[in-house]
Amino acid sequence: MSESSVSQIEKAFHEANGAIDILDVLREEMEQWLEEAQDSSKHEALENVLGHIEVMDVEYKKRRKELMRRLSE
Repeated sequence: MSESSVSQIEKAFHEANGAIDILDVLREEMEQWLEEAQDSSKHEALENVLGHIEVMDVEYKKRRKELMRRLSE
């Protein structure tokens, strides 16, 4: 693997880590808002947002795992 492609993979790895960190912060905030939601429509909307954040988190963790594999080759 060329030095340039390793650099690109490392960059993508760090971007995935950053995205995972941001999703963790968003999840914490949305969970707090969900606890404070007083009507069912807000509660449902926030549950949907949390579900979407979870799906994105899983996807970024898959990407990170693949990038770690590629970096270790």
